[in-house]
Amino acid sequence: MRNSKYMFGLICLSLILFACEDNYERTPGGETVSTNPVLNALSENEFTIEAPKDDVDGQFLFRTSWSRPRISYENGLPVEVENMRYTLQAGILSQNFAKEVVVAETDELFADIFSGKLYNAIEQLIDGDFDETQNIELRVVADYDGNTEKLISNSVILVVSKAASWEPVEVTLRFKQAAGDWEEFAVYAWGAEEAYGGWPGKKLEANGEGWYSFTVPVSRPINLIINNNGGGKQFDFISDPTGDACYEFNTEDNSFTAVDCPSLPITIRWKYIGTDWTSFGIYAWGGSPLADTFGGWPGTMIEPDAEGWCSVTVPAGQTVGNVIFNNGSGGEGNQFDVTMQITDDICFEITSGSFTVVDCN
Repeated sequence: MRNSKYMFGLICLSLILFACEDNYERTPGGETVSTNPVLNALSENEFTIEAPKDDVDGQFLFRTSWSRPRISYENGLPVEVENMRYTLQAGILSQNFAKEVVVAETDELFADIFSGKLYNAIEQLIDGDFDETQNIELRVVADYDGNTEKLISNSVILVVSKAASWEPVEVTLRFKQAAGDWEEFAVYAWGAEEAYGGWPGKKLEANGEGWYSFTVPVSRPINLIINNNGGGKQFDFISDPTGDACYEFNTEDNSFTAVDCPSLPITIRWKYIGTDWTSFGIYAWGGSPLADTFGGWPGTMIEPDAEGWCSVTVPAGQTVGNVIFNNGSGGEGNQFDVTMQITDDICFEITSGSFTVVDCN
């Protein structure tokens, strides 16, 4: 009897399982439905870029990325598509991409943008030279084989400015050995030329306070190497300096640190090219810490050298003040103000009432 009950139960369970068996297979149905790619926001959206060099992308600016669009049937089944392609486009902000320029084309979900590509894209958008700051936007357009309508992402905004043009200028670099025991220093340069000659370059001499100084010419590119005058020790210094600067060197670990430049003496030279003065003085008021930089009126009287040049040197730490050239007397025709601030070595040609700044060389 008990076995009959078990047998009956198994039969019932089999009937239930058979009745619940689902032979339904989901098949593609209806039209396809697409979701557009989503362009991710950038961590930074303001850039200053230089004009690109020929055949060079330039400086890396940013990586932009987006999501892959989803293609599916109306019933939710995914559609496998082939050759998904993405075009990153740029357009002028608020013009709704009335004109778009291709920045990058890829089958990846990201694109790396370099200054050259972006610079050229902006010039194409504005049909001219890129001089003023431009507000542009980027978007991604996705496409694939068999697609009849492009899939367009949201846009992100960029503010792009052109870097100020710069022409290399002659600069002066100064350094002092703050740690280490090098007894000699030389500077060698390579790049556009060996500006200081062959290795080890130009030997440098320190002033009384231990500061070395050298002038970097306008030739660029230029890469500087500091060495112990060919004694077997050296380290790479800066490349393509853009302005005067001062450094402290640690020759124990070949490191250097930018520091404020100490004040320097200022030499003022002048040559009288008039006809009536026979003596030559220089006076200055408003200097610091000494108000009368060259002493009380008429200041310091100078005997010209064999070529007619007078010269005075203002010690480091003393500002010059307001200079008056004179002939030892006062009044019209005997003195005149130099209406300029003097902070560096300078040379003048003067008459009895005027001056001209001239080359000291």
